[in-house]
Amino acid sequence: MLKQQKGYIALSTVLITLALVLLIGVSTSLLSINDLLSVNSGKISNQSLNIAEACVEDVLYRLNETGTIENGLFSLLDTTCSVTLNSHTGNDWDFTVSTEVESYYKNVRVNATKDTVVAVNSWQDE
Repeated sequence: MLKQQKGYIALSTVLITLALVLLIGVSTSLLSINDLLSVNSGKISNQSLNIAEACVEDVLYRLNETGTIENGLFSLLDTTCSVTLNSHTGNDWDFTVSTEVESYYKNVRVNATKDTVVAVNSWQDE
């Protein structure tokens, strides 16, 4: 082999190796970014559900104290909660609480009975 051909082979080997290292590095970085976004999304989703459940607890507390549920908005934990009364027959109350945290919407539908105390019959995350 000629000395010039050995130089081309060495240069080609170095370039191919650098391209592979760059490809592996970029792929690893993109996977890491995707994992971070997924973790953050899950965190915000859980936070949204936690706030919606706290709003439900507040509505149940109000039902226990006042004996009634009112449609509308109220603030809790620096977040606005929406209460929608789906039905009310006798002591049975069916309502939905909705909230939004950073574009993550959560709805919780609750069916409860108010006698001397409030008893939750069903609780569904929607």
